[in-house]
Amino acid sequence: MQSAFTTAGWVKVDADVKGAVLHGLLESLSKESYLTMPMSQLYLFGRPQDYGWAHAEPISVVASRNHLRIWKAPFEVKGQTLWVGAATHDIGFERDQRNNGVTHKIDPDIDLESDYVEKTLFSTGVVLEVAHFFTDNPMKEAKTVTGGSFHSNGQVLILRLDDSFKPVTPASNSN
Repeated sequence: MQSAFTTAGWVKVDADVKGAVLHGLLESLSKESYLTMPMSQLYLFGRPQDYGWAHAEPISVVASRNHLRIWKAPFEVKGQTLWVGAATHDIGFERDQRNNGVTHKIDPDIDLESDYVEKTLFSTGVVLEVAHFFTDNPMKEAKTVTGGSFHSNGQVLILRLDDSFKPVTPASNSN
């Protein structure tokens, strides 16, 4: 799973906010974009995400970034590890209705982000199978914890990855 996202150009985000502040400062001083800026923790299976991934253009990362949170399911399907994800696309800023602060605004059409995840992973050659299904009584409209709204057609994306996939690592990146 990690190789697939790395190969598709997604980067793991920083989990530690204190470390993120230092990392962000160093990146800013060196005039590099801080692509691994942390994202908020969300909970599934009674725990925060196992991985946070981001995909962004270096210049626009503060206002616009694709987010993906991944949880390892506490069960297997047909003997296979199941990873569950939630994806959103930051498209700017909005008022946080909980505290009148500023937070990222997500694209309310979250199905577009599911399509984006599918497209970026499929382009790697690691995806063996793509399927879509509709759950019973899908949530089609809701609010984020900060008060923003989003909508979906209720379709769930399923990707089966090639377990034997080994990414090609350029010699300059092998540390």
